[in-house]
Amino acid sequence: MKLTLNEKIKRRKPRKQGPLVGFVFHTLASILYRNPCKVEFDRQVDLKKYKNTPIIVVSNHSSRMDYAFAVMALKGRRMNFVAAENEFHRSHLQFVFKLGQVIPKKNFVPDVTTIKGITRILRKQKNGCVTLYPCGMSTASGAQQPSMLGSAKLLKRFGVPVLGIRVHGGYLLSPKFDVKERYGKVKVELFELFTTQQLAELDENTIQEKLDDALFTDDFAWNEVEQHSYKIKGGCARNLHQILYKCPVCGEEMQMEGKGDTITCLKCGNGATLDNKYNLVPFKGSRVPKNIRAWFDNERRDMRRKCMDPNFFMEEHVQIGVMKDYGFMKNYNTCDVVGDGTLRLDKTGLTYTGTRNGEPWQVHVRWELINTICLPMDASFFYTYASGEFLQFIPDTPSCMRWSFAVEEVYRTNGGEWQNYKWFDYDNDEPLVEGK
Repeated sequence: MKLTLNEKIKRRKPRKQGPLVGFVFHTLASILYRNPCKVEFDRQVDLKKYKNTPIIVVSNHSSRMDYAFAVMALKGRRMNFVAAENEFHRSHLQFVFKLGQVIPKKNFVPDVTTIKGITRILRKQKNGCVTLYPCGMSTASGAQQPSMLGSAKLLKRFGVPVLGIRVHGGYLLSPKFDVKERYGKVKVELFELFTTQQLAELDENTIQEKLDDALFTDDFAWNEVEQHSYKIKGGCARNLHQILYKCPVCGEEMQMEGKGDTITCLKCGNGATLDNKYNLVPFKGSRVPKNIRAWFDNERRDMRRKCMDPNFFMEEHVQIGVMKDYGFMKNYNTCDVVGDGTLRLDKTGLTYTGTRNGEPWQVHVRWELINTICLPMDASFFYTYASGEFLQFIPDTPSCMRWSFAVEEVYRTNGGEWQNYKWFDYDNDEPLVEGK
């Protein structure tokens, strides 16, 4: 019987890259990004110390270029990245992933295939190196999200030295609201996060807290001080409404428009200009938060308040997409659209009711099984897993960020284990900047 692509992916047995492959990847990363991104490295460790030992590298995830920054930070050491399983289904990545011996991971759900792959590299290959991004996807706000549940358990299980990477400015190169690459300054820090002895002595909660503390970055706070400029074609604020969907003055949702260098509320006219240093400059008489992250966090606080209501729910018409069983997704597509219907989120979980392949179909994911959803490229669609199957949703409106907040805060207000950072203040909105 012919194996499906998913079955083939599960049967992969990753190994270390060959020396030539490692050299090519390092060379390409340097050519494509070192000079255009003005990459500055701050290596706080002597890499020779780890040359003859298996290691894990963890990093904040700010953009699609983070893989290149990791390769350059470790001076071309051959490493096996962990990447989203759905990306293995895309034709333009299959050769690179096979060459790079990339390990698949279904985002935000337990995946035995991933553990097996990491085990092969760290315990069966000589001096293997696995690089992963504990937050699970590139940041939507420009600031790192808390690491996913199980991150500390994984590090403690393998017990090898852990190096950390912090990328500053990565989001400003490739923000979640615009897939076009932008170029400017990036700083990459490399440091020792855990020794083998520390992992043996510390409990999982402490490891998780130290991991979150070490990888937290905020690119807007960083560039508020640095004031680096970025080369941006098509307008700094193009599609910014994908993540900033709520007017901070009149409170209307889905009426913001990010176009050119401005974001404007179509109902009340409140808005701002976004310059090439990512400064938000309010229109005369307008009021907005001090930066994109502050605006984003205010939207989360607003959603938190809504989700505290036991009768909370959201509904919207969506298209639903799935992966091919056989063959790769071509032309940079992420799924095949197979139906449409209504997506509903309430305190019990996420429910789709509609059609699939011309037949009535319904699926429900209980709240405790979905602590977040994935925005893989920009914020125009999202996906999750239901009983192990990849399901992509495309809403009629640019509401994906709103859905993301709602899913996370339903999980958290229901008492789920994956909570926000202890220092995140849900009670007090960031103040609005007065217009000039």
